Amino acid sequence: MSEAGLVQRTIWILRAVAANPEGMGLSEVARAAEIPKATCYRVLSVLERERWLDLDPVTKRYRVSFGLLSIVGGLLDQGGAHTQMQAILRDLAERTQETSGLDVLMPPHVMVVSQVTGPKVIGQTYRPVPRTLSVWRTSTGKALLSSLTPEQVRADFGDDFAENRPAHLPDLGVFLEELAEVRERGYAVAYDEMEEGAAAVAATVRTRHTEPYAVWIGGPTFRITRERIPEIAAHVREAAGQLERVLEVTGAVIHR
Repeated sequence: MSEAGLVQRTIWILRAVAANPEGMGLSEVARAAEIPKATCYRVLSVLERERWLDLDPVTKRYRVSFGLLSIVGGLLDQGGAHTQMQAILRDLAERTQETSGLDVLMPPHVMVVSQVTGPKVIGQTYRPVPRTLSVWRTSTGKALLSSLTPEQVRADFGDDFAENRPAHLPDLGVFLEELAEVRERGYAVAYDEMEEGAAAVAATVRTRHTEPYAVWIGGPTFRITRERIPEIAAHVREAAGQLERVLEVTGAVIHR
């Protein structure tokens, strides 16, 4: 199959799944896209692995992922999920007066899939979305990895840690101890880690994926002081709960 033919079939599959918010099984997708079932399965598997589609482990039905909805916005907005998510992020940015966003785990990085710039200009720099960031230096990296077991973190991210170890982390064991604290308090903090003078607070948004999404607030340390972190964390955790309910209602069922 030519590269152009494969791209065309991928588009057919995405179009078919996006048109059915309730989800589609393999045979249904193959019929709707008018392509062989074996070819359809290979493409679906890649799209699921890359987090463009979600596969319900019980019903075996595919849906457009929330992450993809966040990237393409209203073009594939199932049941208003993207619209509702953006409203939650805007409200979070307004309440905290800082930039808000949503990330997903894309080993060995985290990917920012949506962002709402805060109302204060000073200390805010627009950066393109989507973009990938380090799991070791970000609040969302900590929040997302805290949902995994220490054994999973070592197995899936140990090599990357050895190659890209931040200076403030002497070894992976120290990072794993921090993840235990994140799980205990329900949110993660990065302070002067991604860059000097930058702070962020994140909480997980639990989905069926082993790697959930994470919602965050970020801004300069002269505004996000350490004293403000508990207050900001409360807002972030509230937004995480709201996003979980959106995912549940719109078909991307969650678990706790």
